[in-house]
Amino acid sequence: MAVEIELGPDEVVPDRPFVDPSHTHREEEALRLLLAHQRERARAWSDEPFETRRDVVIMETDAVGLRHLLVVPETHALIQARDLRVVGFFGRPREDADTELLFDLEERLVAGMGEYAERGLLSYYDLELVKGAYGNLILFSNPDGPARWGENPVHKEAVEISPRNYHEIRLHQGALPGGLLEDGELRVTRTRYIDYSGPEVWRAVRQFG
Repeated sequence: MAVEIELGPDEVVPDRPFVDPSHTHREEEALRLLLAHQRERARAWSDEPFETRRDVVIMETDAVGLRHLLVVPETHALIQARDLRVVGFFGRPREDADTELLFDLEERLVAGMGEYAERGLLSYYDLELVKGAYGNLILFSNPDGPARWGENPVHKEAVEISPRNYHEIRLHQGALPGGLLEDGELRVTRTRYIDYSGPEVWRAVRQFG
């Protein structure tokens, strides 16, 4: 694996504009938008105090034709969780990306998400930001959740094919204090950068306050 470079909070890399910290700030706002959509759904579920929904999968297209996909293994677990862990994924796909394969992997990931509920997975929200480009927000109930999700064989397969399908990836980690339906603000605390455009993979990480 390539050595991971540690970047300062405001450091720029002249020949790698995709690591500019402004991208993290912009994508942090995108994650907050996804969280707002998810909170709206969850408020409706919270009005059903004696029921919990399992293996919820909502796929719809918004008014401007962009796709939304929300997966929640268990609604009450999402609503009742405290001090959530946040993961955000944003990638720039290659022009010749195998979109059929990527969507197939996503379908397989969705089908197996219920198995990871006990390991901390609370929800997965994928949004088409512009036509053909997606970002996603994944919420976990505990600090170990992201690592356990990373052990998913289908997730590992998705990581393996990333160099053939993306120019670069920004992977954010962060936190949401309190509960989902409270007023806590999502914060990104770390961004990991992976650049597949050169002969060797380039990696860096940046800590935020």
